[in-house]
Amino acid sequence: MKTLKVVAHRRISTESQDLRMQESADAPYREQHPSNQLVIINEHGVSANKLSIKDRPKMQKLIKMIKNNEVKVLYTFDRSRLFRDFYEANLFLSLCKKHNVKIIFTSSGHQQASDSTLIEGVMNIVGDIEGENIARRSAEARKRFPAQKFGYEKKKKLNNTSKI
Repeated sequence: MKTLKVVAHRRISTESQDLRMQESADAPYREQHPSNQLVIINEHGVSANKLSIKDRPKMQKLIKMIKNNEVKVLYTFDRSRLFRDFYEANLFLSLCKKHNVKIIFTSSGHQQASDSTLIEGVMNIVGDIEGENIARRSAEARKRFPAQKFGYEKKKKLNNTSKI
């Protein structure tokens, strides 16, 4: 009988963000399992607003593991770390349910996953709307405050000597 894996999944949308908060949130959970059962999946610079599930190789790896009945528990910070798209989230949750994968959200105070399709659907709609709002606010900020170069800018001196 094969040993089922425990997966710690983390995702940051841009390379400038840091995984430390998500790592510290799942540390107490990871410590409960032997290291040979633990699989860590870190997605760096992956926007769930901009990329669909098929364009996220590490999420595809997780889905394959679940379909192969290799996962018993999935730890992730909150729903938004998995998906921002309502439909993808619902498909993923039904896949986890079908393969008996328990999802644990490690963010303190986050609504834990339930077996209720209705509750999870509502939570996924909220996540979808939140993702759209983030994209809208980001676009608005770029429009109003375009990127600028900050700091020292060296200007070349022009040679004013002329030959007669």
